[in-house]
Amino acid sequence: MMNPILKGSLGIAKSKTFRGLFVLFLLYKLIFNQFTATWVVPNLLSKLTLIKMEGRFTCFSLFYGVEIQNLKLFPGGPFSETPVFSAKEIRIRYNLPFLLLGKISVSDLSLIDAKVRIEEKGGLWNTSYLLKEKKKGNEDTKVNPEPTVPKTEISTYLPLQLSAYLDVKGLSVQYIRETGSVRYLSLQNFDFQTKLITNRFTSIPLNADALSQLNEILVHINAERPLAIELDSDQLKWKESIPLSLRFEWDRTESPELFLFATDIGKDDINLEVRGKPVQTGLKILSDIHFDPKQDILKIQQFDLRVIGQSWIQLKGSLSDLSTESPNIDVDIVSSDINLNALQSSLKQLQGIVPEMNVSGGLSLVGTGIHGKWNQTNAKLKVNANKVFFKLGNTKPHKVDSANLDLSALLDFSIQKERTAEIPFPNLKKVNISPSQIIYNLASINLSGDYSFDSGLRFFLSLDKLQLGEYAQGIAGKLKMDLQASGESFASINLQSKLNIDGFRYQIDRSRSPASHLNLGFNTNLVFDKPFGLKEIQISNLDLEQRTLTGNKAIELGMKGKVQPGQTLVAQVSPLNLKLTTPNLLLVLPLVLKEKISPIQNLLGQQPKIKIIASYVQDSGKKHIVANLNSDLPGLEMNDLKLTSDITISGANTNEILIKEFKLSAFGGVFKSSLSGKLNKLEKQKPPLGPYFGNLDLSLSIVSPEKQYLAKGVSVHGDLGLNLKIKDYDINGEFYSKLPALSYNNQKCPGENCKAYLIEEINAKIPIQHNLAYQPEESLIVGDKSIFIKNYGRLNTPNVTIGKVIGTHPNIPNLPFEYVKKQNQLPGFSAFIEYKENFANIESLKSYSMDGIILGKNLVFNLGNLDPKTMEFRGNLLIRDIDLKQLMAPKIRDKIDDGKLKADLNIKVRDLSEPIANLDLFFSIFQIGEDFGKSALNVISAQNFLIDRITDSYPINKIDISLSRGLVYADVYFDRSLLSLIMKLEDGKISQQRMPLANFLKRAQNEIQTYQE
Repeated sequence: MMNPILKGSLGIAKSKTFRGLFVLFLLYKLIFNQFTATWVVPNLLSKLTLIKMEGRFTCFSLFYGVEIQNLKLFPGGPFSETPVFSAKEIRIRYNLPFLLLGKISVSDLSLIDAKVRIEEKGGLWNTSYLLKEKKKGNEDTKVNPEPTVPKTEISTYLPLQLSAYLDVKGLSVQYIRETGSVRYLSLQNFDFQTKLITNRFTSIPLNADALSQLNEILVHINAERPLAIELDSDQLKWKESIPLSLRFEWDRTESPELFLFATDIGKDDINLEVRGKPVQTGLKILSDIHFDPKQDILKIQQFDLRVIGQSWIQLKGSLSDLSTESPNIDVDIVSSDINLNALQSSLKQLQGIVPEMNVSGGLSLVGTGIHGKWNQTNAKLKVNANKVFFKLGNTKPHKVDSANLDLSALLDFSIQKERTAEIPFPNLKKVNISPSQIIYNLASINLSGDYSFDSGLRFFLSLDKLQLGEYAQGIAGKLKMDLQASGESFASINLQSKLNIDGFRYQIDRSRSPASHLNLGFNTNLVFDKPFGLKEIQISNLDLEQRTLTGNKAIELGMKGKVQPGQTLVAQVSPLNLKLTTPNLLLVLPLVLKEKISPIQNLLGQQPKIKIIASYVQDSGKKHIVANLNSDLPGLEMNDLKLTSDITISGANTNEILIKEFKLSAFGGVFKSSLSGKLNKLEKQKPPLGPYFGNLDLSLSIVSPEKQYLAKGVSVHGDLGLNLKIKDYDINGEFYSKLPALSYNNQKCPGENCKAYLIEEINAKIPIQHNLAYQPEESLIVGDKSIFIKNYGRLNTPNVTIGKVIGTHPNIPNLPFEYVKKQNQLPGFSAFIEYKENFANIESLKSYSMDGIILGKNLVFNLGNLDPKTMEFRGNLLIRDIDLKQLMAPKIRDKIDDGKLKADLNIKVRDLSEPIANLDLFFSIFQIGEDFGKSALNVISAQNFLIDRITDSYPINKIDISLSRGLVYADVYFDRSLLSLIMKLEDGKISQQRMPLANFLKRAQNEIQTYQE
């Protein structure tokens, strides 16, 4: 009879489920075993890549990992004989079934005696023969993915725990090249072991919070043997064994926690060969920090930073009572001797390998330390320096002759508060800077001050003898400054400063200013709405003063205002007061600015003043400017100039300027001007106003219901104005005048130097049409002018009239003279003026003067594109019955029989930038009295006996005078008589050729004076 248990087992074996599982088990063992892996994996790898693999699998399990012994990977091509990677043993052991328990276990990840060889021959690298090249084909067009919010963690959804062990022992890396400056680099005997165990987690933070999930971590680097390094290059050769020992262990599962940190990195004597010369240097870091759980103390047994055998910094101390809520800290720098002179010798030997550097001097940090309970910690920083010098390459040297910095602080590490604007350092309870001094590049820097939660902050900084030219390009001078920072908290800091610069100079382009004295003082509040997040700058007072070297004031500036930085920038000035002393200002300006100020010096006056109240707001591509300006310009006797503006600028490239308001007023409101409209950048060529097309309204006006004194001797009564509409390339508008009177005197009246004039009944209404796109073509003076000068019998009603013009005599002091004389009820001057298509046409000009009349014919003024070089003028003046006797003194007039003059004057001038040189003038006198004819001949020809006889005997028929290129040509024609046969006058005339204009005017002035005597 069969055993029941055996019978039951045979029954299970005969079931379909058992047979299915048994077949799966056989297939698994058939595929996942060391013999199959040794045959399949190398063949599969050679099919997919260029790599040839040798090695023996001792374990190959899907659930428990892989082990390989004597592994070698050979690349293809010319490197097939030498493995790119080899290892005595590789172990990757894990436990996949532990996933069912919520654990990720990597029990052994080992790499034993591995070698990596990176080699180059003939420009080819062995690493390029590891993978097969992909066949080029039609690639799909890549579509840029939509931007996503960056992840802060990775969710695992299931609670997991990770344990991993990594062991790298005897790793060697070789870098070999036939070409290039580095021929050989070898690192041998690199050891690395780590152990990592976490608590259970459902997410992995992608920041420093991931450290909180670690329960145990261990890191060992070359803990038992040094690292062998060998380097062969053109510049440097190095072969040495360097200690690279690091041990870090942290176990949070213990109570109290276990902590150990120890290093032995570097050597005191590192020997190199640089460019064939031996170089000795050294760098070593020794540390031994461990935790004693019995005594509950973390001891810093050793921390020593050594450079070239010298101990630069030695730390010793401990952290005790770590398991309590208030641990105790006791750490000091017990030794510090940073001797930079010894470092300099190594730097010189390393020239060409490291940047050129010069250092010398000594530093010490002895006295620096931290002591006290975790919630009551006293920290101290002491820095002493002596003749420290540093220079990198060709940069500016830094020299600290001496330094003594003494800073202490009280810390509370138990505070767990968020940082705020009032308290940006929650753990910092107090800070005190004892009076400290630094002598830097011959400048003296002094520091002191304190801070606490209760009393706020108060710090002082002073600078003296700081040469600005060493730190700022284009500025020079010796700076002295006192700065004080104070406040109840860091949310609002008050800054007060006094700054003086002796020998202040600055440079603009190649122009440098003369030396001067500059003084600056300010009182400013800095307001913060988050830790050091600046919300507002409140300028309570800012005073700037610039003086000449002799102490005379040139610039005085005072300002109040505020600035609010941020996405919306707001700046306000309320107000800014500027006072200039012009003569002194010219003494402290660079030449490039002096050339711009000098021509307007008389307009500015001795002490011009400006007051500005303005605001500026910048937000989302728009800039809004509102400004009010008041100015006193004594040079123009303008003490109430006012400007108000409201302007908006849009676009990143200032595409649109909206001028909502731009107004000027002066002289008690008599003078007014306004501008409004838009300026736009359009897709059109040759914009008329810089880069803009305009749609603007401009008006200028002088309105005085009664006689009003303006400035510089000018008085006005009535209305005078200009209205213009600017649209793209066209300017249209009108000039108008309704002035009963306009007067001027040079403010030297009465007296011999008095010049005074009165113009009455000035009426005008002149239309204006100007084309900004106009380009000058053929000159008006060349070719047919008929379209401008012919009116075909049509006479326009005059639109410009002047009643009369009275003033001081042009040559005789204190004698009135009537330049334009009114004709009963008719004006003394009248004309029709039309400005159209960039030409001013003047028709029907009449002016009654000196008992005669002057008529204007064919007068054309071409303004072109408003460039003086392209402007031109032409015209004819007909002078009829002008009585020259009126130019003489009353006692002289009765001695002159005939002073009547009839003449024609033709004028042509091109290029008004040099009008005299480009003026062509022809003056033909066909009737002149005998006395004045003799005077005209005296001007043209030097006086002598012969000329006197001719002028006494010959009646003058005509005088022709022409001016060309600054030279005068003249002919005096005489009536023929018997004396002409005796004197043999050629063509009955006397000529003068090529007389300089200056000589001509001087002779004319001398001849006029003969009538005054």
